[in-house]
Amino acid sequence: MDVVAGITVAVVTVLVLVGGAVVAGFVVLFRRRGDRSVAASSSAFGFGSAPLGDLSARAGSLLVQMDDAVRKADDELGFALAQFGPEQSRQYGQAIALSRAKVAEAFRLRQQLDDGTPDSDREKREWTLQIIALCDQANTMLTQQDAAFAGRRRLEVSAAGTVTELRATVAAMHERLVATRTTLARLAAAYAPAALSGVSGNPDEAESALTEAMSAVDAAAPAITGTGVSAVSATLQQASQAARRAEVLLDAVDRTERDLNAAAKALAELREAARSDLVEAKAERDTAPDAETGRAIIDAMAAVDRSLAPHAGPTDPVADLDSIGAAVSQLDLALASARNQADRLSHARAAYAGTLVSAASQIAVVRELIGSRGGTVSARTRLAEAERQYALAQVETDPVAALDTVRRAVTLAQDADALARFGD
Repeated sequence: MDVVAGITVAVVTVLVLVGGAVVAGFVVLFRRRGDRSVAASSSAFGFGSAPLGDLSARAGSLLVQMDDAVRKADDELGFALAQFGPEQSRQYGQAIALSRAKVAEAFRLRQQLDDGTPDSDREKREWTLQIIALCDQANTMLTQQDAAFAGRRRLEVSAAGTVTELRATVAAMHERLVATRTTLARLAAAYAPAALSGVSGNPDEAESALTEAMSAVDAAAPAITGTGVSAVSATLQQASQAARRAEVLLDAVDRTERDLNAAAKALAELREAARSDLVEAKAERDTAPDAETGRAIIDAMAAVDRSLAPHAGPTDPVADLDSIGAAVSQLDLALASARNQADRLSHARAAYAGTLVSAASQIAVVRELIGSRGGTVSARTRLAEAERQYALAQVETDPVAALDTVRRAVTLAQDADALARFGD
């Protein structure tokens, strides 16, 4: 199973690296086609004269379905690799990459519809039709690959080995489950409950998934013969998916530990930087060019002081990063007229590091939340835009612009989390 997992990680890594180029090329191609693609979509799907409200509802429904379908396809790819190897699974991986690109472009269009910029009725209709077309194209590709692998599975004869491997995997996961519970207990002693809310129930959910996996394996085993397999592929797939779900849940706890440790380190650095900012702010306050500027600096310094005040009991370093970051941002604005450009860039770099950690952690929490519990199209749209802003921030060469961009990613991730937990 370790070999299979290694292959899966390698394939998925390649898809992620290629995905950005695929999305960019796809967006350029789609935009070059312009109105012709919209007209084709209208004609092909019979939506040219449909009410905009009906189109929007269908587009939203399709986005949710395809976002789930692409997530499910990632798990399916891992199972396909285990059964048939990387060569036979290559076309499936390519179809997933292109489908993900189409869904990402559809989410980008949905974000344009959801943002605060007014859009004309013609733009709304065109973009909504494009979303529908993109989702249908992605669905066609994934459906074709699903059908192809369903045929292969009917012919596969290695179910006995799969059962042995799954039993070993479940046993290893049960051992890991004990370590994960210990990890979570350690984290609960060090961090506030809010910091662990996304993974606190993961061990129990993982144990339930492992029970499901073993039940499916036990149900399939009696039907396996020495000469072939009859109607057990679906059951074994169910077992594999349940085991994979347990692995993801346990991985999430490990990821949370890494993120919280990184956040705690970033928080210590940000606290130190904020204290240095206060020293500088005192000098700027005493030499402020006017009373209004001086008052703004004094108010911002007070906000930073409040954010740096120690907490009683376990803390949430991610929340503290956000709190201090917001206060420092206010101080930045107050000092903007007094701080020279070199200092602004240096401070932006320091604030960027902590904010980037916060953004990564919050995006990961929302991604796992939607993956395990589902989510509205609005939540998924905000998540997709948060991921896009996070990626843009990492390649932005201007430190000030990069900080602004990653702060937008944090805000979008927070919005997505709220929408995923409580709905529109």
